[in-house]
Amino acid sequence: VITGGSEGMGRAVALELSAKGANVVVVARTVSKLVTAVNEMKVRHSSIIINQYCSPIIQTKAANKFKQKFHYISADLTDPAECERVIAEVTTWNSGAAPDVVWCCAGFSRPGFFVDVPIQEHRQQMDTVYWTAANTAHATLRNWLEPVLPSAQMKTTRRHLIFTCSTLAFVPITGYSPYSPAKAAIRSLSDTLSQEIEMYNGAYRRHRGAAPAADVRIHTVFPMGILSPGFDNEEKTKPELTKKLEEADKPQAPADVAKIAISALERGEYLITTNFIGSMMKGTSLGGSPKNSIIGDTLLSCLSHLVFLQVIPDLRNKAFTWGKRNGLPSANGTPAS
Repeated sequence: VITGGSEGMGRAVALELSAKGANVVVVARTVSKLVTAVNEMKVRHSSIIINQYCSPIIQTKAANKFKQKFHYISADLTDPAECERVIAEVTTWNSGAAPDVVWCCAGFSRPGFFVDVPIQEHRQQMDTVYWTAANTAHATLRNWLEPVLPSAQMKTTRRHLIFTCSTLAFVPITGYSPYSPAKAAIRSLSDTLSQEIEMYNGAYRRHRGAAPAADVRIHTVFPMGILSPGFDNEEKTKPELTKKLEEADKPQAPADVAKIAISALERGEYLITTNFIGSMMKGTSLGGSPKNSIIGDTLLSCLSHLVFLQVIPDLRNKAFTWGKRNGLPSANGTPAS
């Protein structure tokens, strides 16, 4: 199940997983976009497609379109009841079996300076970014963690709950105050659940008495910029100062992000970044998060902290210099005339 699966990264994840043989359900609000995504999963065009949102696509179809199943559900995931409905509908569609993987990709970014963005828009981004993920996770885990007798427990299949976050949860950037707090909240939720879930996994391994049907793992992916319709909308309100501060961020194609993330998931990684700069940003704030590699992440953290001894003061200095040179910004974040 992929929320936000009708475009951008979510759609790219759906296409990549369909090519690997998965049965896929995409969830979003707009039915027309969902129908297109499902059709693309069944049979992708045989010609090479190159545009601003895609890498060249040579893989042409689902791994086995005669055995695989695809489905879409239109839902507003800011409503917890809708998330419960989605999981119930997927379970019914899947012959009574709960999904093995739920990947939360829904959300949008509308940058702007904190005081210039109406407080209602701050709340809207928290609802659409954090609460869609939290609501989906809550509905999913309530389903997965329902106690069953040992005879109904699955001894081989592991289930995976995947959040999509942002490197802004590691290193915030001026202009993303309506967005980065929601992503930081997702990262904190992920860390908490990665610890809390072990209680249920312990009960599952106990081999006697009621317990969840399967082992569960939590993962979180932290992309940087992704070329997509959402990115184009983001650019419309993004302050010029923000664009200057994130010049090192070269947006990636959704297909590339999907492939990198899925490869890392297949290796069992917990906190996943999709490029070198993102990994350096992650290294600055690993804190108490579970590590992908104790040695590798420790070395990365040491290196990142040395690098960011200069990066953070530089970001603050550029903001100060921008204000000193240009004065207060206009409503759209550009220097006032």
